[in-house]
Formats: sequence, C-alpha cells, structure tokens
Amino acid sequence: MKKVLTLDGANLSIDDLKDVLQGNLDIVIEIQDHIKNHILQSRNTVDMIVQKKIPIYGISTGFGKFKEIYIPHQEMVELQKNLIISHASCVGEPLKPNIVLVMMILRLNCLIRGFSGVRMSLIESLQQAINKKLIPKVPCQGSVGASGDLAPLSHLALGLMGIGEIWNDGQYIAAEQALKIHDFEPLEFMEKEGLAMNNGTQMMAAINLETLMRSQYVMNAADLALGLTSYALQTNYHFLKNYTKSDNKSKNIVFSLIGEQWTDQIKTNPKSIQTAFTIHQIVRQSIQENLRILEREINSTSDNPIIDNEQQSAKSGGNFHGEYMGMLADNLCIALQRLCIFSERRQERLVNSEIGDCGLPMFLTSKGGLLNGYMIPQYTSAALVSENKVLSHPSCIDTVPTSANIEDHVSMGAYSARKGLQIIQNAEYIIAIELMCAAQGLEFAKFQLPPKIQSCLKYIRSIIPDVKTQDIFMNQYIELMAKNLRNGNINNLMEELQLL
Repeated sequence: MKKVLTLDGANLSIDDLKDVLQGNLDIVIEIQDHIKNHILQSRNTVDMIVQKKIPIYGISTGFGKFKEIYIPHQEMVELQKNLIISHASCVGEPLKPNIVLVMMILRLNCLIRGFSGVRMSLIESLQQAINKKLIPKVPCQGSVGASGDLAPLSHLALGLMGIGEIWNDGQYIAAEQALKIHDFEPLEFMEKEGLAMNNGTQMMAAINLETLMRSQYVMNAADLALGLTSYALQTNYHFLKNYTKSDNKSKNIVFSLIGEQWTDQIKTNPKSIQTAFTIHQIVRQSIQENLRILEREINSTSDNPIIDNEQQSAKSGGNFHGEYMGMLADNLCIALQRLCIFSERRQERLVNSEIGDCGLPMFLTSKGGLLNGYMIPQYTSAALVSENKVLSHPSCIDTVPTSANIEDHVSMGAYSARKGLQIIQNAEYIIAIELMCAAQGLEFAKFQLPPKIQSCLKYIRSIIPDVKTQDIFMNQYIELMAKNLRNGNINNLMEELQLL
C-alpha cells in the first residue's frame, strides 16, 4: 500500500520521509486545499510586477553579475529557460533516486508556502512528477551552497523539461522518452519560475535527512554496544555511575540492559568506557539539535527573491544560503566521529588481552595461532576511523568566491552534507563490528548473563556465528550486521527489550 503524504508547507518531518529515505519510492503526495489561495496571491503579485515593467531581480533582470540588465517582457520566459539549461552544470556520480525524490518533495513543500510566485499549474505539475516517480538524474558535485543548491536543482528542473535523463524501471533513460511514457507535459517556466525551481537548499537538506535518520539508529546501536562491551569486559560500573543525570538516555539504556547491580570485582577502567555516558549523551544531543534545525529548514522558504503579497513587491535576501545546512552537517560529522573513536577503542580492549585484566582470550578465539578470531575486524574499524578524521574536517570553514565575486561568500554546505553520508556509512560498520566483538566476548563469560543481554546475544548469534573454534569470512558478516543496523532491525530489538 502506497504511503500518502499531505503537504502544507509547515509541518513536514523526518518521520514523514523515512520510507523514502530508506529507498521505498511508493509515496503519493497530496496538498492541503487551504494553502492554495496564498499561492495564487503570490503569482498575482509577480504578474503585476511584470505588467508594470518594474525591474526586479530574476523576474525582469539577468542573474548574478547581470542583475543590472533589464530583460524585455517578450524575453522573460526565455530568460527562465536559459537559467535552468545553463546552470545544470554538475558533474560526478548521480545522487541516489530516493534522495532526488526527497529533493522534489522538499522543493514542492517550499513552493506551496506561497512566497515564490509560481503558478498553481507548476505546483500541480511537480506534484504529478513526484507521484509518477519521474526522478531526474542529478550529478552530485557542483554545488557551493551559495544560492542554495543552484546547479543540482537546475538538473532536477531540466529533467522535467524533457532534457537530460530520468530514472525509469531501475535505469536512466532519455528524459524526453520518460515523459512520453508517463504522459507528462514537459515543464515550461513563466516569469520567476525557473529561479523558484533552482534557488534553495533541498539537496543539502535531503542528504542531511538521510544522514540524521541513520544517525539515530547508529546512536542507539552504539549505546547497546557500550552495554554489551561493558559487561563482557566486567568494567568498573560504580565509576560509571559518577555521571548519572536522569536525562542521560545512554546511561538509562545501559542500566536497563545490564541492571543496577554490578560486580564489585574491578578489572578494567578505560576512558573509552569510563567517560562513554558523557560522550554518548553529547553526541545524542547533537543529533537531536541538528534534527530540530533541519525540520525547521525543510518547512521554511528557501528562495530568492521572496514575494511579499502585502506590499506587492519582491525582496531579495539570503533565504537560499546553505550555511545552516553546512554547519549542521559538519557538526554532525564531528559528533559521529567521536562516537566511532570511542567504539574502536573499546574494540581494542575486547580483542587485546594484553590490555587490562578482563579474562578474554587474545582476538576472542580459543585456538589463537591456528585461528585469528577478531584480529582483522579491528583493523577495519581503525581504517574507517582514520578515514573519518579527514572527512570530519569542516567544509563550511572555507569559501571560494563565485559569480564574478557577487557570491563572495559561499557555504560549501553541499560537500559537508555529502561527506556526512560517507561518515555515517563508516559509523554503521564500526558499531556493527563492536556488536560482533562484544557478543563474542560474552561467549567466554564465566557468569550468568542478565536476561536482556542473553536476548541480545541470541539475536546476534542468529546473524553471526561463534568464532571460538572456527574462522569465518568476516566481510559478509560485517556487511550483514551493518545492514541489520541500517534497516532498523537493531533498533527494533532494543524497542522489544524496552531499552528505548
């Protein structure tokens, strides 16, 4: 059954888009009736500006450095077409179709707010394109996040004009052919409408939405891994209780998992566990705050100029700038990297019996030498953490002026968002490896496991075999564990155990 999502320009959330973000394209978009009057008023204001020959940026003038050049009425429609064709200059691999579909939904949600001056017919055409899954090919590189995602959004609009390529039945075909197959009339932009299609932060926002959704799963799984690792290592639990704020969700998850009572036998006391409640909670708070900012962004007007119906004018501003999205993504990259560093250090404690006195065999195998156990998965985590160190360098601290120095400060937020996707993928692998190592460590426990830990171990064993007396093809099991994390299965387990 297809999901029906009703847009009103003000109440879109990450939960509304979760299915699409996870790759399910079966969604139908509807639009609230009560917002249509504002859209019509906004268009009427644009028509008045055109009729009175008022020079307004992007409506009756050129763009960027050409903003002083007045465009005659008879050339204004051609102006919008030329804008989209010339600005579709991205390169590189295409964005995933589900990300582009989210971009389309976000752009529609912005336009229906009634500050962009587009016709109702354009709104309906974009809605129709979404519902028919006409998803243009959008290369991922080329946005500096100044006028938002100017070039990527131009590719989106270009495909719906019948130029370029469109996703169809699992492959890209000529856009013109795809539009004919789906009986879709190619878009033709009237005054202001091309600009309304390509001035916005929707690529950055769509990518950030996916990263944040996956971050929530990673965060919860990291808390689960922390609890399992703590128990496997018999870490000093009393020391952990020094940080016991009632709102520390990470602490609450671990307490619920392993119980309030803990052994008095203290064997290890690494900072990667001793301070984990503090660090995990900071990362969790960062995810929550970034989600709040992002949901505000996707329900805001990201365009330029903005149509003011009350004063019947158009006003230029920075509403399309990508700084919010860039700083959000860079902040998230740094937070996730901290989570990964702590996880990898805990993995070292699990596999290296020469550190501490936890009673676990070297590399978590009972036949060390003949077997290698979890020797190399920790290498993998170390390699991914090192990658993340580079990827965590903030993109938004840089700027390269563009458009003949008219855009003398750009956000570089698009790359901030794109590298966030790589970091979250690395994080999924790293936390998956810790879950595997922790489960293997629990296999050597000489004491009765708490019920919830038994349930977690049983679940992991349903996916990953025990390596006490055998070596296994690690790659396929790491991928499988990461997939269970990514698709929410680990999250579902935690909910079933009332850990969340």
